[in-house]
Amino acid sequence: MRQAILTQAPWGPTAALLDRGAVAELRIESLPESLGAIHAGRILRSQHGLGRFIDIGDGVVGLAPGRSPPEGTMAIVQVTRAPHDDKGPALTLAPKLAGRLVVLCPTRPGIATSKGIVDPAVRRRLQGFAKRLAGDGEGLIMREAAALAGDTAVERELGALRERWRQITAAAGRAPGRLWRERDPLLPFLRDGLAAGGVLSADRTLMRRAERLGFADVEIRMSTEPGYEAYGLRDVIARALEPEIALPGGGRMTVEATRAATVIDVDGGGGRSQRAANLEAAERLGRELRLRGIGGLILIDFIDSDRPEERREVGRRLEQGFAGDRSDRRILAMSPLGVIEMTRRRLGPPLADQWAAAGEEGP
Repeated sequence: MRQAILTQAPWGPTAALLDRGAVAELRIESLPESLGAIHAGRILRSQHGLGRFIDIGDGVVGLAPGRSPPEGTMAIVQVTRAPHDDKGPALTLAPKLAGRLVVLCPTRPGIATSKGIVDPAVRRRLQGFAKRLAGDGEGLIMREAAALAGDTAVERELGALRERWRQITAAAGRAPGRLWRERDPLLPFLRDGLAAGGVLSADRTLMRRAERLGFADVEIRMSTEPGYEAYGLRDVIARALEPEIALPGGGRMTVEATRAATVIDVDGGGGRSQRAANLEAAERLGRELRLRGIGGLILIDFIDSDRPEERREVGRRLEQGFAGDRSDRRILAMSPLGVIEMTRRRLGPPLADQWAAAGEEGP
């Protein structure tokens, strides 16, 4: 992803990532940005097979998987998934502090590099550098932007992250409560989605805010017109909130969110062949799921096919449709009944939730 916009839309400040000139992902500054926030939490109880329920303050209880300290003790936790529907936040007892160049894992040792760094020589160099930098008990993840930055810049940022962690641990008390969150709610979205060497176009009124994000490896430009108008964001959002998606060949897809999963039904509409409709739907789905911010368990009911090669072809086309998607996912093979099961990691609240929190009834 090489382009992004920061715009003062009528519904509130909004950031968008662009893919080949089209809006691929959106983030509206409407919900309290809990994702990534770090809290002092009190362990309440455990549930076999799930993990520990943890009070993080203000009446909010989250769930941390795996083993954790005994009940009644305090622990520093981080929100890894924002509350959704009636579910509380997902938590981890191994917080991470992300910078533009490096991610500090202060309590979990290990060295890793971003999946976006594909050159083996660059990966080896960064891994060796990270091993020299890591302190006792620390883990480091070298980000894609680190490949273009100087060593001094990486060391400087790591020092700032370590100081932030020192302040967080010093502030932890005996009562649950938030210890830290990002200074700008749109910063993580832009920092994680806009690659080094990219361009951030900001409205005139948001130029100073864009400059304060601290992206030394990104060109910041002032938009000649508001970004929400230049890219038709109101229409983009309107289409993304519709449950029905028209396909070029006359078919359609219907998206329905349930408590357990998102269910997508593909209908050929009596137009082109079943194979053509399935392939059109598979290619389109990656873009739609990214734009709508849909994650978790997803069930896609394609038109039945009794040809194994055709089912495999649909699966390949579905995977190709996610080109450029930052989210981790797992896609299973199509069943004989034409159903593909997949999961996609949520990177933030669904677009529908963001729009509702912005106080807008309809685009």
